[in-house]
Amino acid sequence: MKKEAGTTLIEFVIYIGIVAILSAAAVVFLSALMRGYAVVRAEKQLSQDTAVVFERMFNEARHARLIYTPTSTFGTSASQVSFRTGLNPPADETFTYVDYYVDNAVLYEKREGLNPIALTGANTRVTNFNVTRLTAGSAEGIRVVLAVGTPLTSGPLSRSFSWTGSTTLRGY
Repeated sequence: MKKEAGTTLIEFVIYIGIVAILSAAAVVFLSALMRGYAVVRAEKQLSQDTAVVFERMFNEARHARLIYTPTSTFGTSASQVSFRTGLNPPADETFTYVDYYVDNAVLYEKREGLNPIALTGANTRVTNFNVTRLTAGSAEGIRVVLAVGTPLTSGPLSRSFSWTGSTTLRGY
């Protein structure tokens, strides 16, 4: 008797089992990969937003002639700092005022006569914006503690970071 080529029911069940195991492993791997990508993307966004804040604020501070204390609030988690600066004043002025403040967990830059600009993105929440005024003789500066986080407050995708930086006013 001649045996016909083909597969038996047992071989078919074994093949289906192997395919199911490989498919499950692929789903788990892809799920972990996507979660890792989301974490990296969130951390990158937080870092970029914070870099923008420090770059703009410190550039403005370096060109500022003074910290305008009547509208500044120091030493709180929702500080506000105002500079009198010669950087990009209106056409008919030699200086302008620029404010940095937090509203609804978003950090803003407000130039005199213009609408506020959000410096942090929709996926970044500012949890601490603490500005300290530094003085040494006639020199003036600021130290900024900025804590940011993702909109998610808990879970594997939530992230939060804190940065500290300082600069002096040079009054160009």
